[in-house]
Amino acid sequence: MAATGQGATLTFTPVSGAIRSITMSDFQLGALEDSDLSTTNFKTYIANDLAEPGTITVEIIFDSTNALPTLGASGTVTVTFPADGNTTAANFAGTGFVSGVKVPDLQLGELQIATITIQMDGKTEPAFTAAT
Repeated sequence: MAATGQGATLTFTPVSGAIRSITMSDFQLGALEDSDLSTTNFKTYIANDLAEPGTITVEIIFDSTNALPTLGASGTVTVTFPADGNTTAANFAGTGFVSGVKVPDLQLGELQIATITIQMDGKTEPAFTAAT
């Protein structure tokens, strides 16, 4: 079923505020070149042993009465997707830490948006649970 992100939530203690957007992680598995002197035309590769757990970027509507998160603050991060008529909503969870904080730009006629980057640390393997 097609849906929008309306109703999605993020639970991660270091981040608070009205969430404007959540940009989800992508998992990347690196490649190791295994070409040798007999290889011709193209390099050859095998899959790396470990995947990169990725990052989650959150844009929040800045409120100067709320503190911005501290770099390095860590914990469990859970993104809950909209239920879209399902009994339980899908979610994505793992552990991570705040690796970036962008203070909002100040412009006429524009909302102040802060950007928080969460580096998934791989200590608790990121996992996606489908809706039911």
